[in-house]
Amino acid sequence: MDEAGRIRVLIVDDEPPAVERLSALVSGFSDCRVVGCESRSERVLDRCRQLRPDAVLLDVEMPGRSGLDIAAGIRDLDPVPAVIFITAHDQYAVEAFDVEAVDYVVKPVREARLRHALDRVASARGFDQGWVSARIGERLVRIALDQIRAFTAEDKCTLVHAVGAQAVMDDPLKSIEAEFGDRFVRIHRNALASRYHLRSLYTDRGDVARVEIEGIDLQPEVSRRNHTLVKKLLSGAL
Repeated sequence: MDEAGRIRVLIVDDEPPAVERLSALVSGFSDCRVVGCESRSERVLDRCRQLRPDAVLLDVEMPGRSGLDIAAGIRDLDPVPAVIFITAHDQYAVEAFDVEAVDYVVKPVREARLRHALDRVASARGFDQGWVSARIGERLVRIALDQIRAFTAEDKCTLVHAVGAQAVMDDPLKSIEAEFGDRFVRIHRNALASRYHLRSLYTDRGDVARVEIEGIDLQPEVSRRNHTLVKKLLSGAL
């Protein structure tokens, strides 16, 4: 973790388009930072020693030394970075977990899938992934972002819909979206939803589009303006 509390990520791939894509995705996450990119397999361990990343996004099929072999060498480092395999092939999954990879992501890499993999790194290492202050009754509490599924505007306050709890905060949706827009997407003028926990989009009996969200009962309305965006997120196009 760097001085700002972000996950330090090293990208290892011999294909420039793949490096560019991964770098753009990681840079879009507010709690992550790309500390380096490496295309030569023989230099990866030295780069890990030099940069001390928290996570290595590692291609399996590299010229020279394979990603599986590199991962085995990474296990001998101190500190040991988490390994997330990024590959166009799914036949190496068993071998990947034999070398204690945290996750195995198949190309083309979707934003939500990579976010999930990096969340696993953060969870396994006890990183603080961010939180908001909100009120439950008379108590002021901190709610971790990874437990929040939606924010909705109600009267002059904002409701925080988390797994197993609902809280109230004074911050408007606009400021929440500006700070945490990489995690929460605008689905209606009165609602933000976790882009990583959208389950389904449907039309109710009143011909109103609504979205089901994993972990909570709330099924907020989706505006016509945001309908296409939600469909793309659910289809994996974003």
